Amino acid sequence: MPAGWIYLAGSIKRAHDRGKSGWWILITLIPIAGFIWWLIDLGIFEGQKGPNKYGPDPRGEIA
Repeated sequence: MPAGWIYLAGSIKRAHDRGKSGWWILITLIPIAGFIWWLIDLGIFEGQKGPNKYGPDPRGEIA
């Protein structure tokens, strides 16, 4: 069960890094398509540059 909490917290944090609500994680409940979305959107694409409504860019300031 701890692995489930770690997955959930990490995925929500990554969704916020991409500028999406944490509720987008519910799409992973759709078999196959949900996993593909999770892999591409949260696993491959880079996060938003600069701050978004969820906080500052964790990589620092943009020059």
